Amino acid sequence: MRRGEMEIRWTRTFDAGHRIWQHNEKCRFLHGHSYRVSIVARGSLNAWGMVVDFGDLKKIIVDRFDHKVILFKDDPLVPHLLAGGQKVVLLDRNPTAENLAVACASLVLSGVENLDEVEAEVFETVNQSGFCRMNRGNLEIVSLEEPPQS
Repeated sequence: MRRGEMEIRWTRTFDAGHRIWQHNEKCRFLHGHSYRVSIVARGSLNAWGMVVDFGDLKKIIVDRFDHKVILFKDDPLVPHLLAGGQKVVLLDRNPTAENLAVACASLVLSGVENLDEVEAEVFETVNQSGFCRMNRGNLEIVSLEEPPQS
């Protein structure tokens, strides 16, 4: 860590459904997980003496995904779930643990201006996770949409 740089660690859970569209095995079926997300954020302190407000992390991640179905935007289930009143989050990629880690890192890094680097780890189970380390130099913007329910 550079001088003047601080680090926070934050872990929360959320429950969501998903499926991996066009997968050949059981992941192609709609199912759910109690996801655990761990964030490590590095950067300078803001005016309040924080790297990031923990409440903001909850809004950025948990409030966005909790009790929703996370799908690839081209998944043919999308219109049916919306017509049935289901809350969905649509990604520009399949919602694997790895891609959800990229999405979480991207959302946090692009949403908090004083951060230099974010690590995100998303656990689907206690034994399986996807991990991403992202900084300002390799920021990958993930397209994410929350369409209105029908």
